[in-house]
Amino acid sequence: MKNLLILILALFISACSTLKTNVDYNPKYDFSKVRTFAVVHKIKEGENSLVADRITKAIKKVLKQKGLKEVNAKKADLVFLFHLNVTNKTDIYTDYQMVGYGRYGGMVIATPRSYNYDEGRLIIDAFDSKINKTVYRVEAIDEIKNKKTPQKREEYINEVISEALKDFLVKK
Repeated sequence: MKNLLILILALFISACSTLKTNVDYNPKYDFSKVRTFAVVHKIKEGENSLVADRITKAIKKVLKQKGLKEVNAKKADLVFLFHLNVTNKTDIYTDYQMVGYGRYGGMVIATPRSYNYDEGRLIIDAFDSKINKTVYRVEAIDEIKNKKTPQKREEYINEVISEALKDFLVKK
């Protein structure tokens, strides 16, 4: 019974996630030879360096868990670069409400509603400088939820990066 409750809770939590990922890679590239990596990111004007640092740290953590060794960018088999963009979005939907009198009367009224939110788009590229090409790209898109503490923000970024890179170096 306890396990069933945990399973239902896990499904409910995962069903609430809005995170979507899209992976693209060069199927001819030999990923089995990848042993080292570097993460390179230059802060753009107006960019939140706290977020960029958390993303960098999370990428490094996931890649190390996959058995790769962090080295200088000039010596790395793959250099990971990332780009983050936040866009304000509006979702418009129709809500149907029953309005009427008594048991058999009434009508349905369509009421348009809107929902404003920020959408984050994180693109992570794995670049092979020896052939001067991107060999792997993952795009993670999610509705950004307000996280109250730095610890919660870091946890969220770790979850996004783990999900985004879960298939990296997995045999296809």
